[in-house]
This record gives sequence, structure tokens and C-alpha cells, in this order.
Amino acid sequence: MDLGVVLQALVQGLQMGAIYALVTLSMTLIFSVSGLLNFAHGDLMVLAMYVAYLAYSVFGLDPYLSAAFIAMLFFGLGLVLFRFFVKPTLDSGVLAGAQLTLGFVFVIQNGILLGFGGDYISVPTMLSNRNLTLGTLSLPWSLLTGSVTALGLGGLLYFVLMKTDYGRQVRAITQNRDAAALMGVPIGRVQAIAFALGLALLGLTGPLIVAQFTLTPAMGLDFTLLALIVMVFGGIGNFIGTMVAGLIIGIVEGLGSLYFGGTVGAMVPYSILILVLLFRPHGLFGEH
Repeated sequence: MDLGVVLQALVQGLQMGAIYALVTLSMTLIFSVSGLLNFAHGDLMVLAMYVAYLAYSVFGLDPYLSAAFIAMLFFGLGLVLFRFFVKPTLDSGVLAGAQLTLGFVFVIQNGILLGFGGDYISVPTMLSNRNLTLGTLSLPWSLLTGSVTALGLGGLLYFVLMKTDYGRQVRAITQNRDAAALMGVPIGRVQAIAFALGLALLGLTGPLIVAQFTLTPAMGLDFTLLALIVMVFGGIGNFIGTMVAGLIIGIVEGLGSLYFGGTVGAMVPYSILILVLLFRPHGLFGEH
């Protein structure tokens, strides 16, 4: 196979991997402070994509311009969902949280069906059909912009968690929730902000990558499953591990699709998950 084709698949895999890593980091942030495994994570990002489509179709607003507004909207949505739905279930166990977020999945998917129908939708942006050519490489500007932004947001999130008072509170709750409460850490407020931040990241990421996908109401499941794979592969709560795992999964998916075709190639990340669970159940880099 031509080396240029392989290099093209490798670079695009890295770009998608950066996006997978950011989506997983937002899921990990929520899980670390609240113990909530959000099965609606991918569907919430798809909802952000449809909001970007709505802003484009009604107001003519390019998704890149509406992304910041949608992120703020999703931050507010996160606060509301946490206050009225998530918080009351946190003390009821993992199963209650799983049932709640699965309920979110059905509400989001059926809401999208009612509002937009089941037809395939493509959303153009100012960067659609524009490529950056580097030798034999042809990189879509839309994917390049999304992946670079994802890396930047990942770095910003790392700074927040490592260098700010809020980040120290998050890490304290992650290590020992009871001890953190005894030390005066406002558990409920930290959890609410973490949930809202997680959704805000989805609200920002969705519009930035919407041009790369054809929208369907049920496509969120793929993003959720990939985020779970990256989370387990990198080690739950391991920030660096999640970033590296996201890049690896992106590369594996890209090369798998190149060598084995789209359907079989898409199975490769799931095969990796099985191997990790068998031989490295705490993840490639260990849990934090």
C-alpha cells in the first residue's frame, strides 16, 4: 500500500484521537467527582451539533461562530440537569445514575427525531471543502481546527485541574470524598460545576467538528462507546493516560479502516478494549 495513503490515515487518526481524548476527559471529569457514568455523553454532544445546525439554518450563523454561545448554553443546561435530575440520584448508587443517563439518551434521541426528523443532515461551515496540503498530505481544515482546539482545551483543563483552587478541590474529592468534605470542600458545588463544565466542553466540541459528520439522531452511541474505551484504556481518572489513549485509539481506528475497511476497521477499538480488560484491567497507564 502506498506510504502516502498510510501517512494520510495516520495523521487523520491522530486528529480524530485528539477529539476522542477531549470527549473522554469531559466524561472522566464528571465521573471522578460524582461517580456518575454518563451514558448520554455522546448524545449530548450530538445535541450540540443539532443546535449548531439550528443556528445555521435559522440565523445563518456558522457553527464556528455559534460554538462559544452553545458552550455557554450547555454549561447552563448542565447546572439545571445536575440540580434537578443528577444530584437526587447520586446517593442511590451507580445503577440509578446509569438508568437516569440512559433515560437522557431516549429523551435526546426522540427529541431530535421530533424536532429534526430522521433524515441525514450535513452542516456546512466556512472551512468546508477546504484542505491544507502538505506534500502528499491533504488535511481538511475543519478536522484540523477541531483537533487543534481539542488539544488546546485539553491543556486548559489540565491547567485548571492542576493549578487552580477548583482543580485542587476536584482532586481532593477524587482521592477521598469524605476527607474532602471534612476539610470544608463544598462537594455539591464542585460536582455541579464539574458536570456543567463537562457539558460545556461537549457544547463547544460538537459545533467545531459538525462538518466532519453526517448527522443522525442515534449517532451519539458511537461517541459514548469510544469515550468509554478511551477511559478504560488510558486508566480511569488518569489525565495523561486519557490523552495518549485517545490518540492511540484514533490511530488504530484510522489504520484499521484503511486496511480492513470501514465496518471491520471500526471493530478494532472494541477488540483493544477486550484485550485491555483481560490483561490490563486498570488501564494501560493505571488509574488515578
